[in-house]
Amino acid sequence: PSTVHSQGLAALANVTSHEWSEAITDPQLNAWYDGSGAENGDKCAWSFHNDVSIGGQQWKVQMEWSNAAYDAGTGYANTSGQKGCLQGN
Repeated sequence: PSTVHSQGLAALANVTSHEWSEAITDPQLNAWYDGSGAENGDKCAWSFHNDVSIGGQQWKVQMEWSNAAYDAGTGYANTSGQKGCLQGN
């Protein structure tokens, strides 16, 4: 699979993934916030694990927060060291 993308396209894919996840989990901007006001994408912002395969190409997109993974002490750490981030595929 191809892994070569321009820096701009790679950044756009990552930020789009972040915002899309937040829109899906909180479409009316009234459902999912932590005590600091962070949405699920914010809790794992700039935290990466594996590349994700989309359309036969590899993309570096950030992980997304999972309360279930956090409660179980699983998942990957975010930049603050909290385990609860998961990498979709």
